[in-house]
Amino acid sequence: MEKTIRRAVKATAKTSIAGNRGFTLLELIVVLFIIGLSTSVVVFSIGRLHDKTVFNGESRRIYQTIKHAREISLMERRNIALQIDKDGNRYWIDYGDGRPDSIYSLPEKFSITGGPVLFFPKGNSSGGSITLKDGKGHGHRIEIDPVLGIPRIKRL
Repeated sequence: MEKTIRRAVKATAKTSIAGNRGFTLLELIVVLFIIGLSTSVVVFSIGRLHDKTVFNGESRRIYQTIKHAREISLMERRNIALQIDKDGNRYWIDYGDGRPDSIYSLPEKFSITGGPVLFFPKGNSSGGSITLKDGKGHGHRIEIDPVLGIPRIKRL
């Protein structure tokens, strides 16, 4: 009986050494498929995040331009207008001397609507709202308070 037990131990040792040769082809294919799938999900998410970041950045830039127009009106004690060109998809600050300081153009996939807003030297304004939309149904509305001239951003 001792001979039988020794043979079983030796057979077990040889089997464990032979079982550590590597991965099967099926295992490698499954791992590569999972890596490819997760990579495509990450790339798609980054693309959507970039579009959202650009849209939010444009909304903040319009908001800051409105605040800047109000501050210029207060400091220089004169009427300042924020002009919007819906067809050209752009906006600018009009100082009243016929030449705009900077014309800001929006990317083609965005659209801007709203009328001109006039800021007065006492801090008030003509009021109004400006709507910015992207091509995917998202939008922001910037409302300008007529009494205080302060803008507020609201998500649509």
